[in-house]
Amino acid sequence: MAKEFWFNLPVKDLKKSKVFFKSIGFESNPMHENVDHLGSFFLGDKKVIMMLFPKETFKTFTSNDLVDTSKGTEVLFNIDAQNKIEVDNMAATVKAAGGKIYSKPGEKDGWMYGCGFEDLDGHRWNVLYMDFSKMPK
Repeated sequence: MAKEFWFNLPVKDLKKSKVFFKSIGFESNPMHENVDHLGSFFLGDKKVIMMLFPKETFKTFTSNDLVDTSKGTEVLFNIDAQNKIEVDNMAATVKAAGGKIYSKPGEKDGWMYGCGFEDLDGHRWNVLYMDFSKMPK
C-alpha cells in the first residue's frame, strides 16, 4: 500500500499561488521552495503534500481537459480547525490574501462550525471545527 499521499493542483499564476498559500499559513516544502517551475506545501500533522503546477504542465499529467472552476467543482478540500476562532481567523486571512469566501463562518447542524473559500484558481476549500460532543447519535 502507499506510504505517502500528495495531490497536484493546476494554477494560472504559479508565483501568485505560492505567495497566497504561504500567506494563509501553509508550510513550504523546503525541497521545492526555490524553484520556479512548481510549488510544494505540507498540510496538516501528517504532512500531506500539495503540489502546484502551471496549467499547461498539469495537463501533460492527466491527458484531459481541466475543470473550469468558475462553472463547477471537481473536489472539495477540507481543513480541520481546533475551535471556532481558528475558522474565523482563516477566513480573515484568506480574504486578506486575495481568496474568495464562498461560505461565511457559521454554525451547521448544531455541532459544526465552518467556512468555505476559493483559492486564486477557484479550487474550493472548507475549514471546519467539529464538536463531537454535540454530534447527533
